[in-house]
Amino acid sequence: MTLTPQALLAELDTTLPQASEPWRCAVLRRITDLFLSSAELYSAQQVALFDAVMSRLIAGVDRTTLVELSCRLAGVANAPANVLGSLARHLDISICGPVLEQAKAVPDKDLAEAADRDRVDPNILAKIAARPQLGEAVTDVLLKRGSPAIQRAIIDNPNAHISEGGFARVIMGVGGDKDLAGAIAARSDVPAELRLWLTETLSQ
Repeated sequence: MTLTPQALLAELDTTLPQASEPWRCAVLRRITDLFLSSAELYSAQQVALFDAVMSRLIAGVDRTTLVELSCRLAGVANAPANVLGSLARHLDISICGPVLEQAKAVPDKDLAEAADRDRVDPNILAKIAARPQLGEAVTDVLLKRGSPAIQRAIIDNPNAHISEGGFARVIMGVGGDKDLAGAIAARSDVPAELRLWLTETLSQ
């Protein structure tokens, strides 16, 4: 008899509390192999089932397995979003790094949460800032928490979307830095009222 997805997950929930770490690691590797073997062919519903199963397994696996999982899933366009989110929020940069820097499927909310933590590793912020595309929720946090170098990387990235509040924050910190002011002014999405401040700085 073939189990329905709901029955499969219920059976897994019954089994996992007694499962050893080696068993979890081995099963997670096999499930990951199965997913990667045909990832591009799976429907959204099938990916969601992989997501549910893998999310249950990763809670009890070792660091080496998590690093391996992050590296294997980071470049997969339709990788399970909840699994990616869990990896992205991990404090160990070896685990979260590949996903933060490469994974297209990781939700913005998880990127923002990974960046907006007390005593966050600056290298984690740098990996997020290096992503080719960034949403406003993410750049808001990076412009608040990041170094001048990270702020400049965001300003120089035309695919980094910046909110009005984000622009206001970085413009207020320009001071007499005409190079930074010029880089901001070169963006076409600077709100008109904030562009006046840049004009004053560049005219001095």
